[in-house]
Amino acid sequence: MTAVIIMAFTMPSPMSSEFSLGPVDAYRIFYFHVPVAWVAVLAYMVAMIQSIRYLRTKDIIFDIKAVSANRLGLLFSLMAVITGSIFAKLTWGEFWNWSEIREVSIFILLVIYGAYFALRSALPDREVRATMSAVMTIIFAVSALFLIFILPRIYPAFSQHPTDSIVDEQGRLTMSPMVLVIFSLSMIAFTALFAWMYSLTVRLERFGRKVISR
Repeated sequence: MTAVIIMAFTMPSPMSSEFSLGPVDAYRIFYFHVPVAWVAVLAYMVAMIQSIRYLRTKDIIFDIKAVSANRLGLLFSLMAVITGSIFAKLTWGEFWNWSEIREVSIFILLVIYGAYFALRSALPDREVRATMSAVMTIIFAVSALFLIFILPRIYPAFSQHPTDSIVDEQGRLTMSPMVLVIFSLSMIAFTALFAWMYSLTVRLERFGRKVISR
């Protein structure tokens, strides 16, 4: 991660001034915005898998793993909103635009996962809470895929996001070799960060439940 941060701010900007919509340095946030968005999706998918495993086995450890992944998914979604808003201000002139389909999509995503934690906390019975949470997680994970990957492609006219920052319409990489190296290292670093945070969160959740049950 240290190497990613150093290279992201010392190497030339991933965007040339010829095509830049604002300061070229604003595009350096690309090395952080896309990876945190990827990790958010990864977290929601992990939560869905663990929820399916809970419904099949009724083993509470899978509920612990699912809720831990959802917590991290919500955290990284907020990070994606913050980094995206900074980029939007520097390039589009405003932090938020309700006509921007990707910004609206992630707002809806934050609302539904906020509802997940609100509904979960309102259910006192452990087994009922775990079962309802698992069902919601599966539904919300599918919704997340739709909101992030499908909806913006259904209404491309309502998106200001570049569609060829990673690959073009023919599926070819549009990044220079150095940009690709930094971006790939960032993806690996943030994925490893998620794996460590996920492991730590699961252990803390298990410890907390043991303490409460005593």
